Amino acid sequence: MIYKLVSAIFIVGAVSTQAYGQSLSTCQLAGSDPDGDGFGWENGASCRVAQISGPAPSGGGIPLCESAASDFDGDGFGWENNQSCRVPASGNNGGGSTGGETFCSSADSDPDGDGYGWENNQSCVVSTDSGNSGGSSNSSSGSGSGASGFCISAESDPDGDGFGWENNQSCVVRTDSGNNGSDNSGNNAGNNTGGNTPSVCVSALSDPDGDGFGWENNQSCVVTADTGNNNSGNNGGTTPEQNFRTISPAGVLASGTPTFQWTALDDTEMYTLAIADSAGNGYAYEIDPLRAGCQGGGTCSATPDLAYYDNDLTWRVKTTVNGSDGPETDRVSITTPQNINIQPVKSGECEAWPSVAYDKYVVLNNTWNSRAMNNSNWSQKIFVSEDNFGNVTPTWSYDWLGQFDGGEIDVKAYPEVLYGPKLGTHISGSKEETGLPELVSDLPEFVVEYGYTETGNAERNVALESFFHDSCDIAGPCDPVDNRAFEMMIWVENPSIRTPGRLTQTGVMIDNRLWNVYTKPDSDPHYIAFTAQDSQPSGTINWNRFVDWTVDWTAENSESLGIDVLSPNFCMGAIELGTEMWWGEGSFTLNKFDVTFQR
Repeated sequence: MIYKLVSAIFIVGAVSTQAYGQSLSTCQLAGSDPDGDGFGWENGASCRVAQISGPAPSGGGIPLCESAASDFDGDGFGWENNQSCRVPASGNNGGGSTGGETFCSSADSDPDGDGYGWENNQSCVVSTDSGNSGGSSNSSSGSGSGASGFCISAESDPDGDGFGWENNQSCVVRTDSGNNGSDNSGNNAGNNTGGNTPSVCVSALSDPDGDGFGWENNQSCVVTADTGNNNSGNNGGTTPEQNFRTISPAGVLASGTPTFQWTALDDTEMYTLAIADSAGNGYAYEIDPLRAGCQGGGTCSATPDLAYYDNDLTWRVKTTVNGSDGPETDRVSITTPQNINIQPVKSGECEAWPSVAYDKYVVLNNTWNSRAMNNSNWSQKIFVSEDNFGNVTPTWSYDWLGQFDGGEIDVKAYPEVLYGPKLGTHISGSKEETGLPELVSDLPEFVVEYGYTETGNAERNVALESFFHDSCDIAGPCDPVDNRAFEMMIWVENPSIRTPGRLTQTGVMIDNRLWNVYTKPDSDPHYIAFTAQDSQPSGTINWNRFVDWTVDWTAENSESLGIDVLSPNFCMGAIELGTEMWWGEGSFTLNKFDVTFQR
C-alpha cells in the first residue's frame, strides 16, 4: 500500500512536469525505484531515475491494472503484483484526472516540494494560490495522488520498511523524522529493494483513513481486492461500526501486562476490554473514553494492572452505547508469556490451572482433585472484572454434577483467591508487599476483610486457609521437596452434609465468634479446621488470633489427640479464600477480599 502511494506521487509529478517537474531531482541510487517506473524516493523527496529524460509517458511504461479497485484513492494509478499500474480510461479514473482535484490550502502541506500535499486525510495539489492564507484555485494542473504524510518519529516504523503509523493514518519516514533509524541509502521506502514490501492486509478495517494502506501485526500492509471485507475501493465507504477494530497487540506477547489499543467508536459511553481462554476463564476491564484517551476519537488504549499465567487467549472490545450493548470488535489471538511468579506445574494436583493476577492477589482456578470425578462433564471457570473506578471483582462458576458422579466424600476443587506465596507455585506479591512468608513467631498482625454472594445449589463450603512450612523457602507437592508442615482452615460457611474431619471441640470463642474445632488424627495429623457456628457472608477476621490459639492448643493437646503441633518456628505461606467443591452447580462472587498487615 505504501509503495503504491509513493509511486503514484512520483508518476503524477512527472506527468505534470510542466508545472512541477523542476522540483524533481535526479535519483542517486537505482534502488530508490523498486517498481521500475522511473521515479524514486531519496533524502525525504521525490526523484527521477537518470535514464529517463523529460516527462514520463502518461502510462506507456506502466502496466494496466487488472482491476479498477486497485486504485483506492482514485488518482488513476493502482498497485498490483508489487508494482504501480495504470487504470484504463474506462476504469475507475482513467489514466489521470482532468479536473476536480482538491487544491492545498497551504504550501506547507507539500514538505518535499514535488507539487503534491496531504490535507484532511486526502491528497491535494499545490497551486500558485496555495499558501498560508488558505486560498485555493479551481484550475487544474494535474492529478492529485494519494500521498502519505510524514512521520513525526521514526519509531512509528517498527518493521523498518520506511512507512509508519501515526494518528490513525499511514506516514512516510524521512531523514528529519525524530529518532530516525532510516537513512537515504538504507532502510527508507525509497531504497527498499524488495525485502520489506508490505504484505496484503487481512482486513480492510486496518485502513481507517481509506488511503489503501493499513497497519496489522505492527507492520504496514496493502489493501487489495483480496483483502477481507474490502471497503477501501469506495474511498472511505466503511461505516463507523465497520471501522471499529482492534489495533494491537496480536500474537506472542513480550509482556504479561501489554497496552491494548483499538479505534474509537462515536457515542460510546463505556468500553469493555474482554480477555478469555478457550474455556472462558479471563477478565473484563471497563474504561470510559476519557480514561482511554479517545474521547474525541482516534486511538483508545488501556494497560490494565492484571497479569496472566502462560496461556493462549483472545481479546476483544465491547461497547455500551445509549445504555445498551453496542458493537464489538472481532476477537484477536494472543499468547501471554510466563509470569515469573506464576510458575508452570505438572500434573494432577500440579495441573497448570488458569489464573489471573491483580494488585496483591491471584485468582486461581484450582481443580486439584478433579480426577475423583467419574467423567469429564464437569466444568469450572474463573472470571475477574474491573470497573471504571478500579474496583476488581473475582467470580467463578462451576458444575460438579450430581452427588454420585464422583467420590461422594472427596473434595474435587478449590477455586480461590490467594494472598502471598502458595506452595511455591503461585506468588501474589513480594514479602515487602504482602508480609509473607514469615515465621509464626515473627508474624505481623494480619486482618482479613471479606464479603461474598452466591447462586445455585451445591455441596460446598466457603473457607479460608494457610499452609505452614518448615522453611520460609515455600514449597509444595509440585516442587522437588514438599515442606508443608501444617494446614489451618477457617470455614465461614458450612456445607449441608460434609464436615472437615473429627469434631474435637465445640463452642470455642475466637475473635468474638463461636467456632467448632475439627482435626484428622488418623488421615492428616497436621491439620486443623474451625467451622463457624453461624455462617456470615461478610466479616472481618484477625488472622493471628487463630494462629496463636492453634499454636497453644496443639502444644497442649497434640499427644493426647494424636495430632501435630503448629510450631512457632514454622513459616506461614499464603492466606487463601475459596470454596471447596463436592458436587452441584452455581456461581460465587467475591465482593470483597482485602488483606492488610501491620508490624
